[in-house]
Amino acid sequence: MPELDSVLLGAGIANACVGAACVALLRVRSRPILGVHPAWKPLKFAISIALFLVTMALLLPVASMSDGSRRLFAVVLATTMALEMSIIGAQALRGRRSHFNVERPFDAALKNAMFLGIAVLLVAMVAITWVVMTRPLAQPALLSAAWRAGLCIFLFGAASGFGMGGRGRHSIGGVDGGPGMPLTNWSKTHGDLRVSHFFSLHALQLLPVLATFLSWAPVPSPVRWTLLVVGIGANAGLAMWTWIQALRSRPVG
Repeated sequence: MPELDSVLLGAGIANACVGAACVALLRVRSRPILGVHPAWKPLKFAISIALFLVTMALLLPVASMSDGSRRLFAVVLATTMALEMSIIGAQALRGRRSHFNVERPFDAALKNAMFLGIAVLLVAMVAITWVVMTRPLAQPALLSAAWRAGLCIFLFGAASGFGMGGRGRHSIGGVDGGPGMPLTNWSKTHGDLRVSHFFSLHALQLLPVLATFLSWAPVPSPVRWTLLVVGIGANAGLAMWTWIQALRSRPVG
């Protein structure tokens, strides 16, 4: 059983519980926000944040850093994600948009608080990435390579994230809302920066899982490394391609 950071694990479990509550709330009839049930966005974020926090709960214990630095990073990640989730949930309960909403002073204040939290999170993740890239990981070489690639692709998500923040919307060539793909609600009619953001952020789960399965596979080491490199290239290429598609105002589906 791998060692897990207790702070991040607890925060991840808490977000999973929020997600379960959102599933129950989907059965309650409510006025839609941008055409979808108000519980849908908190549900997606709760799942994504839970995955992120549990992932980091696995990574921090094997990173070469002091116990004090590890505790500091864990608290920063858990706190910023708690702020993000609290604002998204509160705005959903109010029937208001959480992201890019500056219609009223209170909405704008919450949006700015979210931006500040994400900026602090990004600084922490850059620092963690630097440590992981420059110091050894207490992991096999294949899994270490997957962690490092996942972190680099994760940071590429800042391109789409700040692109959305700077525009005040996730759509390019259209307005937020309108026809969307099932589950994700990614736009079917114009460019949507959320697609690249998704593939960037979740490389941090996909690539270590791929490396773990490859390490179990009864194939020669060169084959494992080749398949991992292909997976890294595919994930990075998908994140970049969907980002370019969005900038060209083209939907992915």
